[in-house]
Amino acid sequence: MSQIRLRPCEQDCNRTQESRLVKGISEILEQLIELAEGLDIKDSLFHSQKVPSITLENYMSRIVRYTKCSEECLVIAFIYLSRIQELNQELQLNRQSAHRLLFIAIVLAIKYQDDDIFKNDYYAKVGGITMWELNDMEEVFLELLDYKLFVQQDLYYLNLKKIKQSSRK
Repeated sequence: MSQIRLRPCEQDCNRTQESRLVKGISEILEQLIELAEGLDIKDSLFHSQKVPSITLENYMSRIVRYTKCSEECLVIAFIYLSRIQELNQELQLNRQSAHRLLFIAIVLAIKYQDDDIFKNDYYAKVGGITMWELNDMEEVFLELLDYKLFVQQDLYYLNLKKIKQSSRK
């Protein structure tokens, strides 16, 4: 088996907007996690055995750096997470599931939206999970979304505005 090497974005592009999106999304997700604390949440495929030591903001920054995902993918991934929460009340974000749910949402957004995509073994390495975990979570996530990945333009801009407002706080 060949060794997979992670490749950060070579171009030193302006990351200010991406940084604001990463900050805004991570702040909103942290608020949702706090709201879910104390609730009786069932374990799922998306739950890690222990709480990851990396913050959501740093984890998202890592994903953006190594996958070269577009700004649009971050917003679309956020929308996917919102849909999952609406459609599946029993699957709520918490400290053990947020990283994995966020990661799968971003990977699916990249595959749906962006032109440059990698193979799943590369994404798995970026996310710190096995390729089999990635494949299983991707399949379940798609089923939970009822395979509806398209995002209406007005919904996109509404969520972009919400994320930007959160990053200013």
